[in-house]
Amino acid sequence: MRCKLLMLVLVVAVLGFSGADQLKRGSAYDGIIRLHVIANSDSCKDQGLKLQVKDRVVALMRQELQGVEAIDQARNRTRECLPLIRQAAQAEVRKQGYDYPVRVSMGEYEFPTRFYGNLVFPQGRYEAVRVIIGEGKGRNWWCVLFPPLCLVSSQEQGLTLNADPACSGYEVRLKLREIWHKEVRVTSN
Repeated sequence: MRCKLLMLVLVVAVLGFSGADQLKRGSAYDGIIRLHVIANSDSCKDQGLKLQVKDRVVALMRQELQGVEAIDQARNRTRECLPLIRQAAQAEVRKQGYDYPVRVSMGEYEFPTRFYGNLVFPQGRYEAVRVIIGEGKGRNWWCVLFPPLCLVSSQEQGLTLNADPACSGYEVRLKLREIWHKEVRVTSN
């Protein structure tokens, strides 16, 4: 528990918050609002659609939260924007040629420990806007909506170890494993 609290203190300090009152730990980390987009499925097309929806929602909320500095103000503004978020996400789904329904909610949700750049967000309940596309059975994407840490472009997302190479065109390999298999083949001949 101490380690988690220390990590939260470091995250808050890095983000430029001041005052220990920002660190209250209730059932959610009070100073953070996350965005959580869940794809219809793990198919390449649905995963690509998820990123398009994410880009659209992030762009909308970056504009809507511009100039907002306090978490209470961000929370209220985000709640007011839930219908806009749903409309934007649904419009993007249709624009991309799909007819999946989109559900949007804001609440406290359980998240595993996640790394975001050089920041660590410990496992716990976080306040988040959740966008569920279609059946919501695919891999998800998340970022910190407030304070604004979301990356706008899907191109900036980078490689992930659980990415499907068929979808991304990239394959993550371990060089040590390749060398090991090469050595095993040479010595067994």
